[in-house]
Order: sequence, then C-alpha cells, then structure tokens
Amino acid sequence: MKRLEWLFNRRLLALALGLLVVAGLSAIQTLPRAEDPHLVARMATVLAPFPGATPEQVEALVVRPIEDELRTIAEISVLESTSRQGIAVINLELEDEVTNVTPVWSRVRDKLADVAPTLPDGVQTPELLDDRGYAFSIVAALRWTLDSPPNPQLMERYAERLEAAFRNVPGTEYTHRFGVAGEQVEVMVNPLELNALGLSVGQLAATIEASDGRRTAGEVVTDGHRLTVGLSGEFDTLDRLRDIDVATRKGQTVRLGELAELRRGVQDPPAAVALLNGERAVFVGARMAPGQRIDRWVDKAQQQLAVFADELPVGIEVEEVFEQASYTNQRLSNVAGSLLMGLVLVVAILFLTMGWRSAVTVGLAIPATALLTLALFKPLGIDIHQMSITGIIVALGLMVDNAIVMTNALRERFLKGDSALAATRDTLRHLAVPLLASTLTTILAFMPIVLMPGPAGEFVGPLAMAVMVALVSSYLVSLLLVPALSPMLLAKVADKPPSPRDNGISGMVKRGFRRTVRSALRHPWAAMIITLCVPMGGMALMPTLDVAFFPPADRDQFHIEVRLSPASSMANTEALAQEIEAMIRELSGVTRVSAFVGESAPMMYYNVLTNEDNNPAFVHLIVDTASLQITNERVPALQQSLDQRFPQAQSVVRKYEQGPPFKAPIELRVYGDDLAVLSSLGLELAGLMHQLPQITHVRAGMQRDLPRLTLDIDRTALSDAGLTPQRLAEQVRAALSGQSAGMLLEDTQQLPVRVRYADEWRTNAEQLAALRLVSDQVAEGLPLAAVAEVSLTPAWSVITRRNAERVQLVQGYLVADALPAVSMAQLDAKLQAALESGAFHLPPGYRIETGGEAAERDEAVGQLLASVVLLVIAMVATVVLAFNSFRRAAIVFIAGAQAMGMGIVALLLSGHAFGFVIIVGIMGLVGVAINATIIIIAALDDDAAARKGDIDAMLAVISGPTSRHIVSTTITTFAGLIPLMLATGGLWPPFAQTVGFGLLLATVVSLFFTPALYRLWVSKPVGS
Repeated sequence: MKRLEWLFNRRLLALALGLLVVAGLSAIQTLPRAEDPHLVARMATVLAPFPGATPEQVEALVVRPIEDELRTIAEISVLESTSRQGIAVINLELEDEVTNVTPVWSRVRDKLADVAPTLPDGVQTPELLDDRGYAFSIVAALRWTLDSPPNPQLMERYAERLEAAFRNVPGTEYTHRFGVAGEQVEVMVNPLELNALGLSVGQLAATIEASDGRRTAGEVVTDGHRLTVGLSGEFDTLDRLRDIDVATRKGQTVRLGELAELRRGVQDPPAAVALLNGERAVFVGARMAPGQRIDRWVDKAQQQLAVFADELPVGIEVEEVFEQASYTNQRLSNVAGSLLMGLVLVVAILFLTMGWRSAVTVGLAIPATALLTLALFKPLGIDIHQMSITGIIVALGLMVDNAIVMTNALRERFLKGDSALAATRDTLRHLAVPLLASTLTTILAFMPIVLMPGPAGEFVGPLAMAVMVALVSSYLVSLLLVPALSPMLLAKVADKPPSPRDNGISGMVKRGFRRTVRSALRHPWAAMIITLCVPMGGMALMPTLDVAFFPPADRDQFHIEVRLSPASSMANTEALAQEIEAMIRELSGVTRVSAFVGESAPMMYYNVLTNEDNNPAFVHLIVDTASLQITNERVPALQQSLDQRFPQAQSVVRKYEQGPPFKAPIELRVYGDDLAVLSSLGLELAGLMHQLPQITHVRAGMQRDLPRLTLDIDRTALSDAGLTPQRLAEQVRAALSGQSAGMLLEDTQQLPVRVRYADEWRTNAEQLAALRLVSDQVAEGLPLAAVAEVSLTPAWSVITRRNAERVQLVQGYLVADALPAVSMAQLDAKLQAALESGAFHLPPGYRIETGGEAAERDEAVGQLLASVVLLVIAMVATVVLAFNSFRRAAIVFIAGAQAMGMGIVALLLSGHAFGFVIIVGIMGLVGVAINATIIIIAALDDDAAARKGDIDAMLAVISGPTSRHIVSTTITTFAGLIPLMLATGGLWPPFAQTVGFGLLLATVVSLFFTPALYRLWVSKPVGS
C-alpha cells in the first residue's frame, strides 16, 4: 500500500500540475500552425519544349523516350503525358507509400539528364517542376496604375526584386512569379533583304552568337600565379550588338544595325499574361517552409512587403491578394470556439448528473488531459490545424470517460467507509486493466485512419492521431490525477451520504428504465431480437444513401477554368479573359478578380492542380468574394451567365474542394492505339455524358480539331534547289518562330537574343508561300512555293498518354454542389445499356476505366479498410486477454457492429451523403460503443451474483453506477459534438451528427442488449 502513498503528496501534486500547465501552454505557443494538415507533394511536372513540333512528333520523339526512362523508377505510380504543339507536359504521381519524396525527385532528374542527349535537336532540356505541391502562404501583385500603356519590362524587374525580398524572409521555402511575359532582345529582319545577302535566319543567328566575347580562353600558369585569359567584346548593350559585322555570301560585310532592327522588349507572343481587376499585373507568391507558425511568418513577409511598397516608382503599386494566416486564424478561432463551447456544455452536464464534488473532480481532469495532449503533440510531430483541434473536440467526451469511471468507483468506495489509500488500491486493481482494454480498443478503432497512406490519410490522419493521444492522456490522468484529488473532493461524501430521490420525472425515468432492463433480462432472446432490428435495418438501407467523397471547402473564393479552341492565340485568349473578368467584377459581393492567361493560377488552396503550362488557349481566374454565402450564391448563377455570354469557350466555375485533387468530377479513360478510334469513342462517350441532368460541360480531349498549314513537298524541286526536308524545316521554323542567338548580359540580367522575321512577315498565313529560302544552288534564293504547296488541313491538337498507353480522357463537369457519385451511377447505367443494346461498341484491344472523384474515393476507402482486418484481430486479442473469455469478446464486437448500424440510421435521419469523413466517424463510433460495452461487462463480472446470472443483482449493477457512468459519458460526448453539429460548411456537421446521434442510439441498445446477451452466453442463470 505504501507504493501508492506518493499519489497523495500535495506538494508533488502541485509541482506536477504546474509542469503540466507550463508544458501545455508552451506547446500552444511553439507548435507549428497551419490552416490544413501538410500533405506530401507526390505530384510533379516535366516540361520539355520542342518548338514547331506537331503533337505526333512530340509524342514519338520526346514523350516516349522520357517515359521509357522514367518507368524504371518503381516509386512512380502514374505517368500522364500531354503532347501539344511545341511542348511535352508529363505529370508524375508517386506511390502513396512514399513519404520522403526528395530522393525520388533526385533520381527523376538524373533520368532526365540521361535521356536529354538522346532527344532530337531543337528539344530544350527537360525540366522537372517538383515544388508545386503546396499552397502559397502569401501572394502579392504588382500592377500598372498610369493611363499610359503598361511597361511589362519595368514591372517584371520590380517583381524580381519583390521575389528576392520574400526569399529573404526567414523560413521561406519557395517563391515564384506569375504573369511573366519573358524579356528578350529581338533582332527583326526583312526576309527580302536577308535573302538578297544570301543569308538565312539560322545563319545570321549563328554569326551573332559566334561574335559574343563572353568566353574564357584558358589560363596562363606562372611560378606564383594563375591568370585567366578572357576576351573583350561581350554582349552588354544593344549598341554592341548593332556593331557586329555580318559576312554575306559575296564576301562583303554589313553591320547588324544596318541589316536588322534591334529592340529590347517582352516576348511576342508573351509566355504568360496576368490581370488584376482588369489591369496588367505580375504576381509573386512565397511559401513558408513546414514546421513554423503561419501567423508569425506572414507577419514578417508583410513587413517586407510594406518596405518594398515604399520603394516603388510612380505608376506601379503592389497589392496583397492572398495570405494564408487570416484563413488559418479564422479556422482555428472557429474550432477553438467550438472546443470552448463543448467544454462548457460537458462541465455543465457533469454538474447536473454527478453532483458538484464529482463534477469538479472530472472537470479538473478535462483541462489536465487537454494540456497533456498538447504537450505530447510536439514530440509526436502533430501541428495545430483544423484537423488536430477537431480531434480534441471529438475526444472531449471520451476524455471524461475514464475519469467518470474512476470518480464513480472511488466515490462508492468512500461511501463504504474505505480510506483514500484503500479506495485507490482497490479501484486501480479492479479498473486498471478494463480501462486499459477499453482505451486500447478505442485507439485501435481509430488506428486505420492513422495508418492510411496517401493524401486522404494525411488529411484526416491528424484528427485520429489527436483522438488517440487524448485517450492515452485521459487514461494517465484518470489513474494518477483523479485518485490524487479524491481525498480533497470525494472522501467527504462519506460524511454526507446522498439520499436518492425517486420522485418526479427523474424517478419515473429510473423506474421505467429498471422495468425495461428487468424485462430484457427475463426475456433475453426477445430483447436481443428487438435491439437488433434497428441497426440491421440501418445496414439494410445503406445502399439507398447518396455517396460523396469530400464536401466543398468553406471559402470566400472560387476559381474558373476557361478553355478555348486549341488554335486560339495568346492575344485572342487575353481579350476573352478581359471580357470575362470585367463581367465578373460587375457582380455584387465580388471583391477581387485575378486572371492568368497561358498558365495556371498561383496555388492558394492545398489541392488545386496547377499543371497548365505554355497553353495559350487556357485562362485561370480566381475570384474573391465578401463571404462564403456570396460564393455559394454566385457560383451557379455565374456558370449559366458564362455559358450564355461566351459560347465559344468552355468555362467551368468551381468551388474549392476538400480532400485529394482530381481533374474533373466525372471521368472515363479509354485506352487504345489508334487515334481515330479513340477520337470516335471519346465523342460517343461524351454524348452519353451530355445526357446526364447535372452535367454542365463535357470534354473529349483527343480530337483532330487543330488547323494546320501543311507543306506538300515537291522532292524533285527541293533536290534541284540543293535542299533537304530537314534544312527546309529548319529555315521555315527559324523564320516563323525565330532562332536563339546568345545572351545579352545587362548588369545581373541575362536577356536572350532572338533573330526572327518582322511581324508583318510571320503573322499572315498568306505570306508563308512567299517565304524566301536560302539555297546553295540558287544564288538569289527562291520562294517556298517553288518547292512546296501550302494547304490547310485538320490536325491533332493534343495526344494524351497514361502509364505509356494512349488514352482518351472524357471528362464531365457538374453544377455546383452536385454529388459526382449520383451522376457517375447514371452514366454507368447508360453505358451498360448502350453496350447491351449495341449502341456503343468497344473494339477489341480497347478498354474503359473510371477516373475522377470515383477513382480517388475508391482508392482512399480501399486504403482505409486495408488495415482493418489486422486491427480487428488486435482488438479481439486485447479484449480476450483483458477478460480471458472469447464469449465476452464476442459480445463486445457484436455491440460494435450494432453501433455501426446505428451510425447508418443516424446518417439516414440527418439526410447527409455517405462521405469519407462519415466512414471515419463511424469507425470512431464503433470504438466508443465497444468502450461502453467493456465497462458493462466489467461491472457485471465484478459482482459475484450478477456473474452467476441473478436478475436482481444484474439489475442493480446496470441501473446503478454503471448506467450513471455510461449515460454521463454518452451525454458529455454528445454535448462536446454539439458545436460541430451547429458549425457552418459541409465537412463537420455531417460527421458530428452521425457520431453524436449514432452514439445516443448505440448507448440505448447497449444498456439492454449487452446484459441480455451476457446472461445467455456468460452467466449460468440461477433463477428469475
């Protein structure tokens, strides 16, 4: 007994509580903070530009060699490629089991370096972009404010300075600029004058590059020194370029400045364009490194931004368009408010159900458990975000479970006259193992969520981890703190034993409960059948539930993806973007509109795909609104308005989503070899999708819808001119797209030099036939029409592949808040009917698979359930070892199955869809129900007469402290979930309502079912 005396040392108690308070409050101040959990960036993009190449050439010459090389890396699970005019875009996704991605991306870079020398001339070095997997922490925009035309060069120079300023903020991980047109030096020539000198664009570019003196010429090594030999005449000014001597075919020389017009400016057409509220802008994003507090980092970044703003010249202003700290603070504030409200409700219920002494004892255990939980977050690597704090809310009622059991048991011992030491000894001897078993089984119920790999597991895993840590903390607090407080609070109840009053409503409820339990014990088979009807009915009705993955995010933002015809130019796309942006700004409640032409917008939410690069036919808009309500109102109406006003474009208005990203909510993938067959099948499936009632747009990507100017070569004439098809292609490509001619070094800026025809010679298709070719056989050159006939033909705009197979992606987009699973089920039915009737035929060698939300959901659920079997075995082993009985363990798990059915009943009554978070909630509900059943069985085992099946003894156990404990725990758990039930948005109310009302139903069942089955299976009845 002396081994427990230290528990009652008040100085030790005060010291322990002080350390606990310091550790918990210190964790609150030092733990990293973010809006959402940190998801591992398993996605990356490889860009391989091949100027002038067709999609077929890009696929054959660039994509397939890169695919063959990258497929040797086992960690890559998905390899999707898009071959467009002049560029290959390859998206990589790693296996969900990969958590350290850095070594894998390093190997990808090595493979790209190995394959680069084998690619054709003209293919630029493949670039891996592996830093797009996380949202930016702050985004600012530089915009032009003068009435004069904007100066993109000046804006881009200051954007570089702002990027450097953000990079200097301690803790910055990554920065990037958006809307950068690309600055260069243009050498524009007249083709007639150039041809008269016997020069081509490529020859002129080679002459310019060879004249650059920015080269080393070796070293002179003396006895004591080493001297580097360099050349003068490097390109540092436009005048230096103009003074270059160009040799003609006739041996004459002419200054470059006399032959061509040189100017410094942005690329034409620009690589990308960005608009902020209709004004030309350049955006700069910066991202905080993981493991820090977002509020403190953003504050430092804003200080840098304020200093930078004071240095800007007239005509340029900087505006902060996004910062994550405000969203994080708002989210955590809402969740913390829910936690505080739940705590107040729990404590109030404890006072009503347990009396003030017991309520104070349990009430002190709650903050102690919460502080210990927060203190354990740091060594376990758990950050503060909406999931971890919500986990504490979910565990709020569970926190008091063990404390209530210990408090009631100690109180009963004190009423019998035991001393504090004796009461503690006997209570720990009887309850330590059952409480440990109930805690472990509840932890094991949440364990599949923690063990789940991939983005879905990383998103909800911290919630389960927080619950598990809270349960462990609750167990420790109940075994150590509650007994330590008992001499001061509970021992005095022995002096004033309570006199129970069975009158009034409370008495009627108690008498009714006792009569019902007695009837259940006398007729256990009837009780079992009755209590099984409701959960079995819930399981039977489960197929009627609507299915969802994750609900939309609660955000005062939404985004719009606009796609035009693949032949759309940057100028045409930018003009359309300005019209759309102007229309949106007229809507009430819209506070800001950012538009990005030719590229994806900065990532401002954690799961948005940003894989549109160098796509002149693409616009991405981000719309900020005054509130979530306005977002919900504007999205559906704006979708209709855009479709009606801009029918030439495919505009998809989308809310931000929770959970793993996907390209489109509805997607079918058709695999095969022949492009024409894939195109035809895609159009047929798109027709089926169009019949769905909630579809807004359908895309079948691989189509022959790109107009192309084809050169039909006269090979005899080409040979007579001393040209080959390769030299012809090089001359035409250099004339139209330009040819690189070195770099101009201006201070610290390197500007590419590019030789090309003047605008009037390369922007008119009719001028193509008159293009002058340089020939060794024809001194004065000859027109293109002499060796080739120009014709307009349709061509493939894009060729897509997935895991080294050609694939046609048929994607469908839905109206706002529509459930993809409902439309997917309708599409499956239509497709099956078309296959059976012969209206749709899938040729041999072709196959269809499902993508979109359905594929992501199925994969996530499969991963969640993958470890359930092993953990159920572990739970069975835990309960069997705790009770040393297989029958008792069977009762526990039958009660768990009933709780699952009750969760489905609660979900049916609430009217919500069966989503991923509901699965998580039901798994937790099962753990809590098992916990209650273990307590009932332990209490029955602790009474000798009840253990033998005596009805009066069993009734006394069930209707006494046991029921009081279970009812108190159930009500407190339900009360702790009330704030989440009343929260806004679609994520937490369904979760909380399912768990809360499911727990109420499961508790009612367990109080009747468990004793009845116990009497049938475990005890040996001695009479009624």
